[in-house]
Amino acid sequence: MYKILCLSTVDFDWMYQRPQQLMMEFSRRGWSVIYCNKTQREELYLEEIDINITICHNLKGLLKKGCSVDLVWAINPQYAGLKGIFNEKVFVYDYVDDFPFLILHHHRMVKVADVIIATSTPLLNTVKRYSKNAHLIPNGCDYQFFNASQNLKSDYHKNEKVKTIGYIGAIAPWVDLELIELVAQNFPQEEILLIGATLGGVKVPKIENIRHLGHQIYEKIPSYLNEMDVVLIPFKRNQITRATNPIKLYEYLSMGKPIVSTYLPELLPFNQYIYMSNNKEEFIESLSMALREDDPKLVEKRKDIAQQNSWQDRVNSIIEVLLKYL
Repeated sequence: MYKILCLSTVDFDWMYQRPQQLMMEFSRRGWSVIYCNKTQREELYLEEIDINITICHNLKGLLKKGCSVDLVWAINPQYAGLKGIFNEKVFVYDYVDDFPFLILHHHRMVKVADVIIATSTPLLNTVKRYSKNAHLIPNGCDYQFFNASQNLKSDYHKNEKVKTIGYIGAIAPWVDLELIELVAQNFPQEEILLIGATLGGVKVPKIENIRHLGHQIYEKIPSYLNEMDVVLIPFKRNQITRATNPIKLYEYLSMGKPIVSTYLPELLPFNQYIYMSNNKEEFIESLSMALREDDPKLVEKRKDIAQQNSWQDRVNSIIEVLLKYL
């Protein structure tokens, strides 16, 4: 089977998302995976955590060793200069975000990558002008993991007489905290539950009915979702969010939850299953409707959609692309 080196933008044990999901699925299929953490430290070089998964804590050590792999999977565009260093057959650029501060590195990466995987249609349209080997592979979810956890109870002590409006994910500069504050003010009888680490110096509004529990391990996420009556994707509309394909969309859908979101291009195909809003007034109105929703068929349809967008399906599509080059 093949050997793959993943140059990630996130540590393996932090904010479990696309890089970890894809690499774990490759490993289940017999691929040998070296996952290079963002955080580097000399004292621990390689750490085997599973039969086919090794964490690299020291990329310089790996370079000195003269490691060879079949495929390099680069998420961080700053690693464009490593093309060919590992004697790989294929150098893949997984284009996941449109961050302005990485634009120069991104352009270098597009020039050197053998294959480009884009997570959204806007990102694909950006790169396919420069590369004939660009492919669309959106995000997904571990449907079985979420769907099998629908009876789990969290350590969050929910008031059963109060409905809970929830958000799960990084609380970063692209999250509209003013909108969350407006939600709390318009629904004073409901509890606003936020799960996720704060990034970029953002501060959660201090309002009585907002509860922020911070970063939680991936295994706990379904139990928190179980406590939520309605879930939010309250993103600002900017360059980053216009190109994003939110993982939380699929995870929310996997548990059939009513979803209220700001307008995002990547959510349009799911428009009939979620509540999407163009402004703050529409968002509050949509949230009111979502809280009143009582449609078991819609819940099941959302789960069906999530099942069609599993990480297993995504890896099937990726392997179909890669075998043309391997």
